[in-house]
Amino acid sequence: MNWRSQYTAYLKAHTTLSDETIIQHVSRVASMAGWMFGQGEHKYSKGNVERIRLYGLPAAADNDTIREYFDHLAHKHSVDYRHHIKSALRCYYEKLKEMGAIREVPHAIISIPIRKNGFDKGRESQILNETNISDLREYFGNSGKITVLRDRLIFECLASLGIRKSELLLLRYSDFKADINQVHIRSTKTEGKSKYGGARVMPLSDDLADMVKKYCHVINANSLDDNVITIRDYRIWEIIKTAGEAVGIPWLHPHAFRHYCITKFSQLVGSDGATPIFSTAERSAMFGVSPEVIANTYDHPNTENIVSKALKSGVYSSVQ
Repeated sequence: MNWRSQYTAYLKAHTTLSDETIIQHVSRVASMAGWMFGQGEHKYSKGNVERIRLYGLPAAADNDTIREYFDHLAHKHSVDYRHHIKSALRCYYEKLKEMGAIREVPHAIISIPIRKNGFDKGRESQILNETNISDLREYFGNSGKITVLRDRLIFECLASLGIRKSELLLLRYSDFKADINQVHIRSTKTEGKSKYGGARVMPLSDDLADMVKKYCHVINANSLDDNVITIRDYRIWEIIKTAGEAVGIPWLHPHAFRHYCITKFSQLVGSDGATPIFSTAERSAMFGVSPEVIANTYDHPNTENIVSKALKSGVYSSVQ
């Protein structure tokens, strides 16, 4: 039995993790093994050959190696994803300790901080504007290559629908109803915990509907019930991060489009230039979050519009 099988068996016997999470944990430890191999396996094999053979290359990592690995991850993966990797590695080293392969769980795997770094700095305070969206749309371009079409579709879904990464990965071709300009969003984010969770409906533009239809045709999807985007969530983060760096938005991340989209819908006004088109309840239903979360987290006021809207509302009109 190789180390992957051992680790899988340990997780199944000693944790309540789902089968999918167990697969992810094993994959994340294997990723560290791949990184260590790339650094030169000989660096770690001295005196550890038998341990590596039985328990995998990460079994030979010391505190400095673990810190170096997380420094490497900081430039490639989001904070949440690095927390997932840390959890997987901690389970792995606890398993090694229980089996007698190591005396103690490396201190670094417990104490190493995972916080917002330079790459992420300012991402909560900076909001995408229309110029940013235009620059990104130009970056993703328009090509017949499947990967280019896929990445453009990922961008357009995030920017147009304001959905979460998990919701993007749940989208099926059958969810796009071009005849009635609707797209059905399914989410397990707050399912069963909040009245704002679960399935909902968003408006679908003709351009996005055409793009989904074209992508479906190019990849020759077998069924309308197939998922549209079939890559892992961390790859979406990498695609968006790379695009942001290319167009001068180093703080860009997938969730920034949710802030952009909710803010845009919050600021839409009617023909009088002052009255909001969508009520708070309607925005809650569209995006699957409570009014309090929209007000406190996602609705970023545009101070340039405040005076203009006040004047158009008639609140300062002279009383005759």
